[in-house]
Amino acid sequence: MSLVICYAAKGGVGTTFLAAQLALGAARRGRQVTAVDLTGQDSLKLHFGLLPNQSLPDFASSSREMMAIADVNLIGASAPQQKKMLRDRAQDGAFAEDDLHVVIADIASGDRDLFDALIPYADLNLSALLPDPASLASLTQLARDVSISKMKKTAFVLNQLDDRRKLSRHTHRFVQEIFGEQLIATVRRDEAVLEALANFETLSKGAPQSVVLPDLEKLTDAVLARCSILDADVQLARSSAADNLDAVRAG
Repeated sequence: MSLVICYAAKGGVGTTFLAAQLALGAARRGRQVTAVDLTGQDSLKLHFGLLPNQSLPDFASSSREMMAIADVNLIGASAPQQKKMLRDRAQDGAFAEDDLHVVIADIASGDRDLFDALIPYADLNLSALLPDPASLASLTQLARDVSISKMKKTAFVLNQLDDRRKLSRHTHRFVQEIFGEQLIATVRRDEAVLEALANFETLSKGAPQSVVLPDLEKLTDAVLARCSILDADVQLARSSAADNLDAVRAG
């Protein structure tokens, strides 16, 4: 089981949107996916086409109460006891098993304590940036007493990139130079994202021609590669190859 945290030091950068799209993308690739809303804003569900008055089940819900949208299990866990339950599961090694289950945790920018509690058990923290000075300035709060390059579990995605704007282009070049391979994806700006959200539709359904969709596919592949989450057939092939090698050695 892999734990992917979606956390940025600054709010309003699209963290919840990226968490939802990552969950949907991983599910399309055959992964078992659980997306957990830890923000308290209750907005993760909106990216799955749910209505504001629809409640998500929590960790204590029974299997028959679970909610799955597009093969993604959705959980609401913003209450303190729910956050504690997630921390306890992480500390007990629930995310240590190597299988195709991906847990994506959307953490509010103001909840640094939860981020610090979960990052030791996470495979990756996906941190969103916008191409603007305030977003870049927030990186000092993310890194705190260490350099960004030493945050080995943190990868960045530049969200809402607009190549028509000079500042956006310059910011893109700047973060490429600074972060190198830690910048794993860029996602372009498209009003269709907000339009789909306003219509309570998933982006792929509400705007199937959106320029953002190919960017999100690349992002999903980059995140899964970072977590070394392989396709089931690839894992099976590797397992068979290992068994054959053992048989040859034994013979």
